[in-house]
Amino acid sequence: MPTVLVVDDSATDRGLAGGLLAKDDDTTVTFASNGREAMTSVESARPDVIVCDLQMPEMNGLELVELMRQNYPSVPVILMTAHGSEEIASEALRKGAAGYVPKVALGQNLRPAVRRLMADAEADRLHSRLMHSLMQ
Repeated sequence: MPTVLVVDDSATDRGLAGGLLAKDDDTTVTFASNGREAMTSVESARPDVIVCDLQMPEMNGLELVELMRQNYPSVPVILMTAHGSEEIASEALRKGAAGYVPKVALGQNLRPAVRRLMADAEADRLHSRLMHSLMQ
């Protein structure tokens, strides 16, 4: 069962994003309240996807994206923010985010974005297994 880690310093926004993602019965949702807590969580149980707020204390979303790219490049991160702009979205993607969803559009965009990333990850896993089998 795929796991999504939702990282947001706002308990309300964490609950909203988690509730949307939990509508998919085959998805497990876990939570962290900041980037440092998220890294601790990733070290103990690697999620399939991370959905992360951009503005957080201690470690913001862009810093978490960069750290994930360095240490866990196979785990995609989707950034979400209430104070977004095209410039911020562009910077997030340049730094390695797999996607960007404005909080005002979470209801319509978050689940499809996460499902797309999970499907891509599954295709990559199948391709790797196939290549490994062919090499054997």
